[in-house]
Amino acid sequence: MKKLNFRKPVFFIMCISLGITVNVLCSIFARNSFIPLYLDSIMTFAVTAACGLWGGILCALLSNIVLWIFYNTALPFTVCHILTAITVWLTIKCSKNHELTFEVFLWAGLWTALVNTISGNIIISLLTSSSTSPNADNSVQCIFLAIPNLNFAVYFSGLISNLTDKMISAALSYVMFKGISRLGIFFQIKAKKSEAQ
Repeated sequence: MKKLNFRKPVFFIMCISLGITVNVLCSIFARNSFIPLYLDSIMTFAVTAACGLWGGILCALLSNIVLWIFYNTALPFTVCHILTAITVWLTIKCSKNHELTFEVFLWAGLWTALVNTISGNIIISLLTSSSTSPNADNSVQCIFLAIPNLNFAVYFSGLISNLTDKMISAALSYVMFKGISRLGIFFQIKAKKSEAQ
């Protein structure tokens, strides 16, 4: 599969708008259902794949700003979300022939999980003294009961949560990317027909 190169303004704006909406709604769902996941970057993967690095960064940045304004998400975690877009982009760039296969999305999920574990846990340690959201605190408490070391519990919980979250996000994002691809191809065909007339 060739890498998509949809740089048309309407397509770009639609992808980013859809990405922000899905990221925000999934994040709110995860928080309200007490699932120890974030689900705030599902579409960041797909938007980065379809619109490139700057589209992914814009989707990540605006998603976190919306969550900060309306849902009280800590703004420093925007760094993690932007790193997600950068990591996905680098994974695609390093893949064979820049192909956008399911395997590439899963590798992007793995690498973003590791990057977000490190960056997110550093932010948590610096800003909140290892206190996280109620959803993540449950897993931290369970790990702390087994191994009474708060730093280890926070970092290990972050790793488990990020691995699960990013692998689910990568798989769902691949499905979304396929839909965006069809939409982009539709726009290209429509543009060619209107040029021919």
